[in-house]
Amino acid sequence: MSGSDTSPPTYKQRDAESYDAVAAEFDHFAQRLTVPFVAKMLALAQLRPRDRVLDVGTGTGLVALGAAPHAGEGKIIGIDHSQGMLEQAAAKARQAGVGDVVSFRKMDAEQLEFCDASFDVILSLFALLHFPEPLRALQQMHRVLRPGGRVVIGVGSGPSLCSWNGVVQGVRRTAEFVAAARGRMLTAPQFLHRMLIEHGMTPDARHQPLDRRPRIRRLLRKAGFERIQRHWLGHRTALDPDEFWRLQVTFSSPDRIRLREASVRDVAALKQDFLERCRTVQNNGGELIYRHAAMFYVGMRA
Repeated sequence: MSGSDTSPPTYKQRDAESYDAVAAEFDHFAQRLTVPFVAKMLALAQLRPRDRVLDVGTGTGLVALGAAPHAGEGKIIGIDHSQGMLEQAAAKARQAGVGDVVSFRKMDAEQLEFCDASFDVILSLFALLHFPEPLRALQQMHRVLRPGGRVVIGVGSGPSLCSWNGVVQGVRRTAEFVAAARGRMLTAPQFLHRMLIEHGMTPDARHQPLDRRPRIRRLLRKAGFERIQRHWLGHRTALDPDEFWRLQVTFSSPDRIRLREASVRDVAALKQDFLERCRTVQNNGGELIYRHAAMFYVGMRA
């Protein structure tokens, strides 16, 4: 029996490999669009100078590097499954001169290679829903967090429907629906996904995590976290057609993986159609909108 592994790649492997090729582009858009979410996460984390901090799903290190000025004599470790993203993060840490405070390691969030109670704070922004088993990842975070430690998880989400933000967003979505019906608005990532389907390039089940919308509060409690609070933040950014394409093929994992496996000819045809429709909307006085929002969950380990 051969010692080589010939099994098909898992979703995690596909996701990580698809990020490798777009790490620089991901960092460009993350720097432009994600900074307010990093600031919100760090405010909720309430970091202290001697804290040991773990950033799960660090990507190009935006959260880990943002935490560096708060670290003092503490240490920050960012982990990710994508080697390309980690190389970007490490280069940024060297450039910022914080290599003695911030380090990065390739690691599976569902199998953390740290001892129990190793960290004072655990952060994870826009990563949990990429994991096939988010509960397992949360259980691992709980294990490596010290008693009394704090976890802050940010996931892409709209606000609670019953909240003031929910009412405001509901009114705004109604206006956007009317604009879209009149051919004056396209939104990401829904537009690219629809275009893929029209071009016969629908992502199959292998490109999807097992559960895209778990109830995060319930999972946190099941993992052992207590005193869970929620905080929401949302933004809306208008883009030009080229940015609208580049952003979606970078940020949308199922669609990015599908495009990576498509032929060059098919991708070129899709992109041409995509850009032409975007320009038609703009010529009609419309907008190309990326809605980016997060629900932050803050919890404690007893």
